[in-house]
Amino acid sequence: LFHFSQLTDAKSRAIYTANNASTLPGTLIRSEGGAATGDADADKAYDYSGHTYDYFYAYHGRDSYDGAGAQIRSSVHYCASSCPYANAFWNGSQMVYGEGYSRADDVDAHELTHAVTEHTAGLFYYMQSGALNESFSDIFGESVDLLNGVGNDTTGVRWQMGEDVPGLGAIRNMMNPNAFGDPARMGDSTYFVCQSPGGDGGGVHTNSGVPNHAFALMVDG
Repeated sequence: LFHFSQLTDAKSRAIYTANNASTLPGTLIRSEGGAATGDADADKAYDYSGHTYDYFYAYHGRDSYDGAGAQIRSSVHYCASSCPYANAFWNGSQMVYGEGYSRADDVDAHELTHAVTEHTAGLFYYMQSGALNESFSDIFGESVDLLNGVGNDTTGVRWQMGEDVPGLGAIRNMMNPNAFGDPARMGDSTYFVCQSPGGDGGGVHTNSGVPNHAFALMVDG
């Protein structure tokens, strides 16, 4: 049988600046194929969202987060009630970064993976389903980090998440979750969150340490 696809695939990125405000997406400052802006947050958001697209396409045959070539939009220099905003998130239509957060490739890939999860598994952001949601973002985020050939991938930071965020550094360690107060297995009664819902949606960021650790062990032993 002769089988082929007529679907086209190509990166389509749009980078905005929120100009230290909360209005999204903000001002468009770089589009696909455009020259570097000289703004480190914007240019890294452009580069690393491209690396994430390349990873999902090369390893999983997926054309953007929706599998149909959706434009990848990012806003940098975002602030909510105060500045600087110390976080990053996927809001259902784009990625949003507080100051400096887009400069860490695993953070960019983490947030874009939330979009992939939303369009595939659709895991609820609550309790163990939410912990899996967060873990898949860490897993694919770190996979992009280790495979894209940029940044510091030495043994000392391997499996750390967010180590390249300026002034912050790593927030999780997939090989040693206990280093950041996260469980490495469900039997880690000191760290495993069993509250329902409790804080953080029932421990979605904390309990992600369990599947994170399993993945790191599967890769490195």
